[in-house]
Amino acid sequence: MQSRFLYVGSAQNDLVQVATDCGISMLRCVDLAQAIDTAPGGGAVLCLADDYPVPGAIVSEALLQQAVTKGVRLYLEYPAELPGIQLGEPQPTQWERAVVASDFFAPDLTASRILALHGCWYLPLDGVDSTPHMAVARVAGYHEAVYGLPPEAEPLLFEYCEHTLVATTKLSQFVTGRYGPSPAWAVIWHRLLSWLQPDAVIGPLTWEPAVGLSATSGTTLPEDAEMRAFDRSVGWFNDHALYSIDWKKGVIEGFEAGIDHCGRQLRRTWPRGDCIGESAMLFAWDWAVRGNPSSRQRAGQVLDYVLSAPDFYHDDPTDPAYGMTNWFERGGVFYGDDNARVLMPALTVAGLVDDDRWDERILRSILSNLRTTGALGFRRPRINLENLHEQGGWAFFQDEEHIHYAPHYQAYLWATFLWAHALTGDDELLSKPREAIGRTMAQYPDGWRWTNGIAQEKARMLLPLSFLVHVDDTPQHRGWLQQMCDEIIGLMHPCGAIGEQLGELGQGAYGPPASNEAYGTSEAPLIQKNGDAACDLLYTTNFAFLGLHEAAAVLDDPKVSAAVDRLADFLCRIQVRSQAQPYLDGAWMRSFDFDLWEYWGSSADLGWGAWSVESGWTNTWIPSVLAMRSTGRTLFDTRLRERLSRRWPALRDEMFDRTRPLTLTTSAGEAGPAPGSE
Repeated sequence: MQSRFLYVGSAQNDLVQVATDCGISMLRCVDLAQAIDTAPGGGAVLCLADDYPVPGAIVSEALLQQAVTKGVRLYLEYPAELPGIQLGEPQPTQWERAVVASDFFAPDLTASRILALHGCWYLPLDGVDSTPHMAVARVAGYHEAVYGLPPEAEPLLFEYCEHTLVATTKLSQFVTGRYGPSPAWAVIWHRLLSWLQPDAVIGPLTWEPAVGLSATSGTTLPEDAEMRAFDRSVGWFNDHALYSIDWKKGVIEGFEAGIDHCGRQLRRTWPRGDCIGESAMLFAWDWAVRGNPSSRQRAGQVLDYVLSAPDFYHDDPTDPAYGMTNWFERGGVFYGDDNARVLMPALTVAGLVDDDRWDERILRSILSNLRTTGALGFRRPRINLENLHEQGGWAFFQDEEHIHYAPHYQAYLWATFLWAHALTGDDELLSKPREAIGRTMAQYPDGWRWTNGIAQEKARMLLPLSFLVHVDDTPQHRGWLQQMCDEIIGLMHPCGAIGEQLGELGQGAYGPPASNEAYGTSEAPLIQKNGDAACDLLYTTNFAFLGLHEAAAVLDDPKVSAAVDRLADFLCRIQVRSQAQPYLDGAWMRSFDFDLWEYWGSSADLGWGAWSVESGWTNTWIPSVLAMRSTGRTLFDTRLRERLSRRWPALRDEMFDRTRPLTLTTSAGEAGPAPGSE
């Protein structure tokens, strides 16, 4: 039977467009009365919500009775009034997700299957006793609601009466609203259309996503794919991430994970030191690779900002935080790993643009982090300005025997110290990280404290171990690096994706939600359990790409080189391409499902969920490594050795002078709220 549907709504509605493109006949009517009157006996009518999230049609008892008399099947979407049902005011969702609640979509989608219905507004119901086919609720899980539906779940799709389905939200906005996963929504609408026309043969529903990818998993990439990806990334920063406040040239932190009903994501504008410093590095690489003088200028302007006082840099010699850079603008918080992600990019910029105007501040910042690193080579993950004042200055932190087996927080500062050792010859810059790395590797894996997963801890260790081989090449150090490379390669899939992995839950700082109520209340992994097919481009994959690239330069192991090639290929393919949401075009989001081949994950993280876009950690290191590959260079570079080693001794004497008076106060002020991923 030829399928034909009558509908009320815009011809631009996503469902209408997709159905028409797939060869399904869709006849538009002015209103519901005309549609029911026009429909043949046994016909199908869809009343779609044009003005969503403003409720739509007022459905009368007479129209419903006419449909019953004619045997017309109805799909009523987000109605303003419905006989016998009390519809509440439109309610927004924040952490709630759509969940299949019956076997209506089986066997393809079974009960408890989680769906993303972004920016969902729904109408609470009173007077419905039947089990809904779809509900909205706060649930934990990756694909399945692992703790079931909570009692407060609200219906999204239910059978109102014989031959009438009612949606309390707009299910037909699945393209514009970027509902996911895409295959699930193809199943949903195929089933709904088949229910409306039981005798019709409905073909597969396919569409181009509003936010897509650069390539499928099987297509052949052009030879210059990596540099195309690099250029698009630089374009993304220029067009959508840069901002200016007079002389301050900065970069936004990124885009929030939340997606509204129109498929839009809001900017996250907090000025973070690490993101800004890392972005300066990307512009410097554009100068190095493309010879773009505008990028050379921009790299300098951006680095000037993140090394400026008082916004970021502490330039008062009597300040116990002298030489440190704030985690965010005017925020007296000092994470060692985030300071490292200012310092390593700053060293890169200084070398690539060949400018010494930042040398003194870079070296002083390295020393400020070294003097707050304990005797065993570990630094407290976070030191607040008030902590420095309360403890009488930096010497307390230098003397303590702090131990913290957490590469997420420790590894990149170790890498910074080892690189600085190669540039200055300072023995403490080697001895402290070497001691801490040795202790940490001795504790692997059971003694490691993981943050959002154990995979990211392994990925973070690659960089300091690579640098350690550069400066102290021993069989043991090579063995450690080889071990971590093998661990990461063991997590790689044929497409190049690195699957996420949870460690022992008792060792995790932020495990998967342990209840429905815990979803969205803290930092969290992208997976609910090992085996969920997500790779994390914020915490793991990006840093593994850098680490494997550096490891390949010091290890004579074809497996490592091949892994870097595979990972580069994968990252080029999953770079976002979008005309509908142009501010995402050229970026990478956080969570990619390599089975679905789309961005998807458990978006339980309080600040950086599955669809978040982070300017620094993700969208600078990936293209920077692509640039390094194109030039045959590595992050570890000693071309500044002569220049920096001359300045180092005097600065070290100044920074490590315990007799130098400090201005201490008991009211240094408390740090502001955390602005995002730590």
